[in-house]
Amino acid sequence: MEEEISLVDLIKVLMKRKMYIITIFLLAVVGAYTFSKMTPKIYSAKAVVLLPSEKGTGISTQLLQYLPITGGISGLAGGVGANYTAILKSRSAAEYVVRKLGLEKEYNTNSLQEAISILQKSIKIGDTKENTIEITAEAKSPQLAADISNAYISALKEITSKIMLSSAQREKLFLERRLRETEKLLNEAESKLKSFQEKYKLISVSDETKALIDNMANLQAQKESTQIELNTVNSQINTLQSILKSQAEILGKDPLTITTISSDPKIQTWREKLIESEVNLATLLQDYGELHPKVVELKQQITEIKKVMKEEIERLSNALGTLSTPELFDLSVKRISLEAKYQGLTGLISKYEKKLSELPDLSLQLSRLIRDVKLQEAIYTTLSTQYEQAKISEARESVEIQVLDYAVPPEKHSKPNTMLNVLIAGVASLFLGIFLVFFLEFWKNLKEELAKDEDS
Repeated sequence: MEEEISLVDLIKVLMKRKMYIITIFLLAVVGAYTFSKMTPKIYSAKAVVLLPSEKGTGISTQLLQYLPITGGISGLAGGVGANYTAILKSRSAAEYVVRKLGLEKEYNTNSLQEAISILQKSIKIGDTKENTIEITAEAKSPQLAADISNAYISALKEITSKIMLSSAQREKLFLERRLRETEKLLNEAESKLKSFQEKYKLISVSDETKALIDNMANLQAQKESTQIELNTVNSQINTLQSILKSQAEILGKDPLTITTISSDPKIQTWREKLIESEVNLATLLQDYGELHPKVVELKQQITEIKKVMKEEIERLSNALGTLSTPELFDLSVKRISLEAKYQGLTGLISKYEKKLSELPDLSLQLSRLIRDVKLQEAIYTTLSTQYEQAKISEARESVEIQVLDYAVPPEKHSKPNTMLNVLIAGVASLFLGIFLVFFLEFWKNLKEELAKDEDS
């Protein structure tokens, strides 16, 4: 029958070998204290950023909201908060901070990638329920810790600005350039027309020719407007696909590309139907105007074609398992539609050019000069309108990231925590000492039992 071990026996064992426990405890506590004092001090500085709570209305804002980035901030509306977090955690943000602060020298490394790796390990991006992000940086000096946190705020503003404003800014700059070019061409066309009229004493053309010229000018203005829209859509698609590509590795997918879309046989078939419909629509608009039943009916058909095309693109994306967004589907259909409209307008303008070329020589020259003036006037009017819209879009899409707290140099170090280290070492050493005491007692009893068995 086994002997029962009482609490008194356990206490006797501990008391008999208490020096083991005390020695281990003192060594652990002194060691932890010494280690904490000798270890280089690390300082932490925290900055707090307030995120926009409302969804933007601009196209670039929508791109940020629709990005399929996971692991976002709980409680934030849409996907904006999640994507700001992703931006702060990105390599681009880290590279910006390394270059801004010259951290390669600070970290004593000649490799940019190594400096980025060290920096990312010292940064913590945390979220709160109040629509804020906390950026905490650790460094060997208080000032550097604060500088790193604040540099991450600058990186967030810089990268976000590029994403949010790139489309609107590019469109506005393009329109500014085209306006200057068109104004110059208009002045040249007016000068040529005036010289021709003074030389040949021809002031005007027939009503039929005038109507022909007006139609051509209107079509050319529509073509110019379509080209500008197409450039904008291409820019938006490129921006979105660039962002999707940067996230593809995280989600283990390939981004849906325009090449994949355009090469699909069903998409090509619907594209041809759309081109044909756009050509017919341009012709009907010239003949009947916006409110004619035939025009209304054809516009409805075009809407249906676009709807089917979007569904087909979504199906294609799901079948291929590619990374995509609803915005990409809409932009892809819009791009195809604009390309079709541009082709249709180009064909119609060619037909009018052919009619114009049948006029007598002097009348032809005068008509072409008048046409050039009308064209540039129509284009200039269109560009001016779109330029004003682009300025509004740029203002609407701008996002101001509000900083609640910039990081300040901390007065005390955050690591090592001497008190915590000593406490952990003391508690752990007590458990270790007690275990060692009972193990030694067990080992002693075991040897005595073995010795008795040998004697018997």
